[in-house]
Amino acid sequence: MVPADSQTYRFGGHQSFALRTAWLPKAAQAIKEGDDVFSDPLRGVVRLGLGKNMVESLRIWVEAYGIATRKDGKWALTPLGEALLGAGGYDRFLEDEQTLWLLHWNIATLRENPFFAWELLINRWSERFFTTSEVMTAFAHEAERAVRPLSSVSARQHFDVWLHTYLRGRNGRGEEGIDSPLSSLGLVARAGDRETAQGRREPVFAFDLDPKPMISDALFAYCLHDWWSNAFEFEETVSLSSIAFGHRAPGRVFRMPEDEVLARVMRLAAGRSARIELIESFNQFMLRRPTCPAGTQLLRDLFRQQPAAELIDA
Repeated sequence: MVPADSQTYRFGGHQSFALRTAWLPKAAQAIKEGDDVFSDPLRGVVRLGLGKNMVESLRIWVEAYGIATRKDGKWALTPLGEALLGAGGYDRFLEDEQTLWLLHWNIATLRENPFFAWELLINRWSERFFTTSEVMTAFAHEAERAVRPLSSVSARQHFDVWLHTYLRGRNGRGEEGIDSPLSSLGLVARAGDRETAQGRREPVFAFDLDPKPMISDALFAYCLHDWWSNAFEFEETVSLSSIAFGHRAPGRVFRMPEDEVLARVMRLAAGRSARIELIESFNQFMLRRPTCPAGTQLLRDLFRQQPAAELIDA
């Protein structure tokens, strides 16, 4: 696994609820109409049709997935939230798989108050397979660094929220039985079971490491530039291996094979309006970015159906 950095991570706040399919569109609609469903829990319960704890969970998720933020005491959609879920939004009901991969990117690369389960399993975990006991051991090591103590119950709840974000087939009634929209990505699946050191059997889970043709080159480019601007803001060149395996890099976050990452950057570099150059130096591929493209243009490329007036710089 990639070594931990000095970042402080969150293990809770989601009230043990993973995101549900209809939650973000409901919240976006209320916010667009100026209805503050998060400051007044009772108002949120009535407007959203959710329990109080679910409303509190949704408040965390709208920010973590990059859809809305609270500024100057008021909630507002982010530029991305407006482009996706605003009036005339590109994907107001989260029906496009591109949108779901983008939501996955946002929460996996969250820089302000990130969640530890995403940091550990998306950005540090290098193996294809993992079990609950292995993850809990890693959680315990991180908890030793945390400012506040982390109970084993809280750690397990946090992992369960992460797992049910990506794993299909929830059991339960009503909202409890609804899968997370990101579960349709197939990024994590059951892969049999394994015997623990104590002689018990436990499930084994696996990441999908196959090529991801459902991720468009436009989405890959958006994520590439987002990562580049945050991780190497003042660097004109980065290595292909950094893009494929680096911390919070597209190849790692999407679990793409290295040859697929290379094929994608080759296509991006060969495009008519290419913003990057692919060069070979000392037996390794390097990418050069002469200038940093504006967030507005990247959003236009990603959501070509969106009117330009609705896409504003972050």
